[in-house]
Amino acid sequence: MMTLIVSLLLASLCTPLCEGSFSLLSEPRQTCAGYAGIADAIAALTKSVASQAPTQDPLQGVLSNLQQLLRQVTLYQSCGDVTGPSGLYRVQEGNDDPTHYLCETELFGGGWTVIQRRTNGQTNFTRSFNEYRDGFGHPEQEFWIGLTRLHRITASSQHELAILMDAFDGTTATVRYTNFKVAAEADNFRLSTLSGFTGNTGNSMSTSVGKTFSTFDRDTDSAATVNCANVWKGGWWLNGCGDSNLNGFYNGATPTATPKTSMVWTAFKGASQSLKSSIMLIRKYRA
Repeated sequence: MMTLIVSLLLASLCTPLCEGSFSLLSEPRQTCAGYAGIADAIAALTKSVASQAPTQDPLQGVLSNLQQLLRQVTLYQSCGDVTGPSGLYRVQEGNDDPTHYLCETELFGGGWTVIQRRTNGQTNFTRSFNEYRDGFGHPEQEFWIGLTRLHRITASSQHELAILMDAFDGTTATVRYTNFKVAAEADNFRLSTLSGFTGNTGNSMSTSVGKTFSTFDRDTDSAATVNCANVWKGGWWLNGCGDSNLNGFYNGATPTATPKTSMVWTAFKGASQSLKSSIMLIRKYRA
């Protein structure tokens, strides 16, 4: 048992030390050369514990922790390759060095990568162009995956986009697109493709198609007299000030005095009511 505990401690300590948190993506990162060895050791340990832990045995708790740890150190090419429960997984897709993504394996048949998540307004989404390019936050909390990753992932093949939204009055909305593609940084991460809409509310991203990504410090929208991203307090693909911005200011349940100055999807709750939460997910297209 002592050997087991020591092994668990070593594995647990190595994981946070080998790769930085998602909020530090733009900074130099240390790569763990021993990840594969750690994964092999944990896999062997998991198998050993599983063979020795009958039902109701205290080792079942250890086994569960081992299985969770194994999921986080095993390298997957994409969330589409994950067969376990939804959660954090170490993924190569879109990265120079592997990064932990939040993979959704149950919703709409699974295989989804969570690319944006907002739940409580605790993470500041009024960010610079470079921060939106690199990504910020933490996948299990509020975060943005980064435009460079979105370009790399969606450029490789056709990808679907799903968006789940909650309002403060308890209502929900879901929209999906069968084809979602983001261009390279040289083209200001233009939303080059967005088609195949379905949903239980209107298509408030229709005016974003073909538009570049705009932020308070890089105004690329089509409005002649206003920086729309500065008004919204968040970066988005803006045609003028558009009909949606899920990265806008999290204003809470009280409507804003001025329309389109918060986190809105106008077809769902209008231009003045900030949403309670949003989750954006992508996966390779499934016919």
